[in-house]
Amino acid sequence: MPFVHLPEGSRFLRPATERQAGAAAVFLDRDGVLLADVHFLRRPAQLRVLPGVPEAVRALQEHFALVVVTNQSGIARGLFGEEELLAIHAELARRLAIEGGVLDALYFCPHLPEGTVPAYRMDCECRKPKPGMLVRAACEWQLDLARSFMVGDAWRDVAAGRAAGVHSILLGSGEFQGTGAIAVAADLAQAARLILARRNGQSGLAGSVGRRG
Repeated sequence: MPFVHLPEGSRFLRPATERQAGAAAVFLDRDGVLLADVHFLRRPAQLRVLPGVPEAVRALQEHFALVVVTNQSGIARGLFGEEELLAIHAELARRLAIEGGVLDALYFCPHLPEGTVPAYRMDCECRKPKPGMLVRAACEWQLDLARSFMVGDAWRDVAAGRAAGVHSILLGSGEFQGTGAIAVAADLAQAARLILARRNGQSGLAGSVGRRG
């Protein structure tokens, strides 16, 4: 089962009466999408938000729930613990909040079959390319997967999105035909534009997560 962190400011923390059931979501991989990939980010001081991310988050949050789904096998490898990871996620949410951005939830999978920490050494259903994190988030927050999107920079992100029944966008400069992605984008800013253009072409594609206030 994946783990979840609801940061301060999450719209999922609002009363259920203020959240719209059946809202669409944009699921986001973390490293390479929101943050520079430094290979096993271990401390908040290493965190670097990629250019254009705060603006993209602000544009998407008007119409979608924003849910991070990230494999964090560093925990199973004994490189860092859950507390260190939560500190990183809190700092990420804080930096985006300064820019007016909101992350509603951060789901992470700490498992790895060949991990060195026994508690996390397992073949789970949440490690991407399996769709467990997306499916759990949809169940817990009544999200409509059919109207949702996944943005990632690796094949496993696209595969997880496809398995969950969401539209996937692959970040990078390569070919996306045959990957299961609906498009390729250079970065999150371009992916956000593609998502919003697709939304605007489909009446009622995404609903608000909750009333703003």
